[in-house]
Amino acid sequence: MEERGQGEMWKKRRVFHICLLLLAVLQITAPSSAQTTTAITTSASNPAALSYRTRPADVTVAVGQTAVFRCGVPKASPNFTFTFYGSHGNYSLTCPMAVEGIAQALYGSCLMKTEESLAVWTLKGTSFSDNGTRVVCQQSKNPDAPAAVLHVYGNSASFVTLIACVIGGFFGILLVFGLLCIVLRRSETLQKWFKGKETEDDITTIVTKE
Repeated sequence: MEERGQGEMWKKRRVFHICLLLLAVLQITAPSSAQTTTAITTSASNPAALSYRTRPADVTVAVGQTAVFRCGVPKASPNFTFTFYGSHGNYSLTCPMAVEGIAQALYGSCLMKTEESLAVWTLKGTSFSDNGTRVVCQQSKNPDAPAAVLHVYGNSASFVTLIACVIGGFFGILLVFGLLCIVLRRSETLQKWFKGKETEDDITTIVTKE
């Protein structure tokens, strides 16, 4: 009986120790779980920081016009890149500090507004080779990367104006030459200047014949 009672006491103590170990493990893991929950709650409580205040939009311009692309993020999370993929090459603006003068026609800059970190790509004097140019905006730690495309079309009005100018210039030149011919025929002074002075022999001959 005594041995059986000691065995039961030993089993009870063993179960008690196991319970204490489980409690200790739960207390150790509880802070890390709380920290994870706090981090998730913090990220979820400020979703506006990982967003775009100005999303790049598609641009359609006539040949020769200027194309402008913009992208902006909240000032609370100002770090992002704005990449240009075009016929001039591929270039990236790393905001909020970068300012790029890539070529004579392409210029990029980062601006810090009151509540926004803004990037701007400006392409001057567009041509048909710029058609399909693409820009991509990527905010740090944000999986969303909005993009936009440039569409360039022919300016028929400008083409018609150019043809009209060429035709008008051609007829203008003809008109000027016609007026010059009329003036030369009616002006004795100009005729003498072009023909030169008559010699004395020519004058004598003319008098003799009369």
